Amino acid sequence: MKIKAKFAERLLVPANGIQLGEVETADGVRCQAEFQTTWNNAGGVFDNELEDICQREYGCSFQAIKSIWISRIGILSDYWHLVKLIKI
Repeated sequence: MKIKAKFAERLLVPANGIQLGEVETADGVRCQAEFQTTWNNAGGVFDNELEDICQREYGCSFQAIKSIWISRIGILSDYWHLVKLIKI
């Protein structure tokens, strides 16, 4: 599966933006995707936690990350994964 994101060691992605196992990033890096954590963010119940992760990992807001993913895949799942990408 090709994912619509450049390689990063840790990626926050909606569930409908990635699958478990081997993936290829938008910049052509083949990786093994290992799910670290999953949140069911229905109704925004984990917005604060996801905001903290986005600020720490990417230096931007969770809203910015959501907007980026909306532009890439359209409708977003309520489920979000923090994924470790390992180059293969």
